[in-house]
Parts: sequence; C-alpha cells; structure tokens
Amino acid sequence: MAFSITDSVVKLYREIDLNEGEAIRLFARYAGSTSHGGYSVGVIPAMPGEGDQIHEVSGLTFFVRPDDEWILEEMKLDYDETEDIFYCDLPALA
Repeated sequence: MAFSITDSVVKLYREIDLNEGEAIRLFARYAGSTSHGGYSVGVIPAMPGEGDQIHEVSGLTFFVRPDDEWILEEMKLDYDETEDIFYCDLPALA
C-alpha cells in the first residue's frame, strides 16, 4: 500500500500531542456530500496494531488499518498554509 503526504501536512500534524507509541491514524470517513462522493480522510492519534500499514514520513509515523486500505491506496494529501485548506486526491474514488 502506498500514499503520499507532503511536508506541509507533516508540519501541521506535528502539533498533535501524541502519547508514547502513538501515531497518526488515517481512515475512511463518510462525511455526506463532498467532492469524493461523501468520503473524506479522518485523522486521529492512535496506537498502531498488528496488520496495520505503517509509513514514516519526515519523522512522523502514519498508519492505516486494513479495512481502510481500499480508499487510501495511492492517496495524495497536501496542505496549503496560505489558504488553510487540505487537498486530498483519492484515486480509489475516481
């Protein structure tokens, strides 16, 4: 499983207080009407578990649970600091 996260996203997510062993969990979230058919990417601090896909990006650990791989495969996540907006490309929903 592969996805890309820009350094601007990592910079923003470094502000999340993580406890020892925690990482940033990315997950599929149904959010009503969006440009991605109602789905968006959820983000929470959590402990990775067995079977999770773990990726380190610029020293910050992200992970995806097996049930969420289908939507986050090949995802590209970016953050525009000037506009204070996320850009998320989810090819699985194309």
